[in-house]
Amino acid sequence: MNESFYIPQPVVGNDLTLRTSSPTGNPIVSKEDGKAAADALMTEVSELEALMYGAGTHRVLLVLQGLDASGKDGLVRFVIGRGDPVTTVVSSFKMPTPLEVGHDFLWRVHQAVPPRGMVGIFNRSHYEDVVATHVRGSISAALQEQRIGHIRAFESLLVDDGTIIIKCYLHIDASEQASRLLAREQELITAWKLAPDDWHDRELFTTYLDVYSTILAQTSTSAAPWYVVPANRKWYRNLVIAGLLRLHMLPFRDGWIRTLQQMQTDRIAAIQAVRAHTETGTKA
Repeated sequence: MNESFYIPQPVVGNDLTLRTSSPTGNPIVSKEDGKAAADALMTEVSELEALMYGAGTHRVLLVLQGLDASGKDGLVRFVIGRGDPVTTVVSSFKMPTPLEVGHDFLWRVHQAVPPRGMVGIFNRSHYEDVVATHVRGSISAALQEQRIGHIRAFESLLVDDGTIIIKCYLHIDASEQASRLLAREQELITAWKLAPDDWHDRELFTTYLDVYSTILAQTSTSAAPWYVVPANRKWYRNLVIAGLLRLHMLPFRDGWIRTLQQMQTDRIAAIQAVRAHTETGTKA
């Protein structure tokens, strides 16, 4: 499948308006073809994960943001289930603990960045500290602007340290959100997700969209781009994420292979030296 049908363009400039962005994606792609393509892409991503893990020169950081019920948990299960769970670590960011409040807002986030060789998934992230906090009035516009600068510098540091950053906003419309929130009430296994604040925040739905539009535009860079992922259709959301993982990891494939080939050569030489020494000692 031609990836131009489903891979969104990264957010560039200040023209993003989530109120008018499509939450459904390209209608040309069928569900059957999309699910098959997503599985095939994740097979390739899993192979790339193995190469990256062995080479140990880079890490992937997949940042997931979105309104309540946008599908973050389901997407995490998809990426882990179709990828390599051994090399993947998931971090979720809820209300800061008293210990975390006692530090700068990025303290807990930096600790969660995985080591090189691993794939890290942030299920919500440091962006809660410039979006939700601002919408709810717990930080000023001046502090929000200051934090945006810190975030850009933090992500630049991560990129310089070998981090492949992919930031995805899972975009659903108000009708789909209401449907999913109501469905949660009917399922025992999703009862733990129920919260009155979800329905309170629905009154601020368009406010959140406007704030996200601004923040995504201000923090999307060539090295750490934002993508708006149509998430009304879960299978389409999975296809886009699988495509983005492959898109961002594939350019590093040849470098990882060269690193592994050199490691293989060096270690075989070391093993052969040990064998030669052992055989000499045995004959003597």
